[in-house]
Amino acid sequence: MKPKTKETLGYVINGISIAVFFFLLNVLDVSLDWPYLEYIGWIIFGLGVFLIVASFLTLVRNRGKGLIDCGIYSIVRHPMYMGAILVFLSWAFLLPHWLTLLLSLINIAIVYGFVLQADRRNIDLFGSEYEEYIERVPRLNFLAGFLNSFRRV
Repeated sequence: MKPKTKETLGYVINGISIAVFFFLLNVLDVSLDWPYLEYIGWIIFGLGVFLIVASFLTLVRNRGKGLIDCGIYSIVRHPMYMGAILVFLSWAFLLPHWLTLLLSLINIAIVYGFVLQADRRNIDLFGSEYEEYIERVPRLNFLAGFLNSFRRV
């Protein structure tokens, strides 16, 4: 299967999964034995949305300037994908059921595939500059990237 076809299929599955999740919110009756699970879910969801918005704003501000390695992109190479992974992960906490866990895992795997594909594309596009960026900034490990940013200062 061609990479573009795989990518399109991944986006279609992500979109359908989002619709299914909202459907399941209305259909499944899940009682939370541990109410803090929902709070954890909202924290994870909020962090995911923050990463998506911060990366989008950084992209808009630096459009056309080549490799972006400032702002949130100095902490993780793929903050928008990391945000999407966190949003999908939050589903398992917000609606703890085997169906939402399965949906979360499928979507996280798809997004991780997008991450690997983006790294390959960026190496082709930016060459050694991106390879140096790979050495400085972790792919998705927000905590390691945050700690590295303090070491660089």
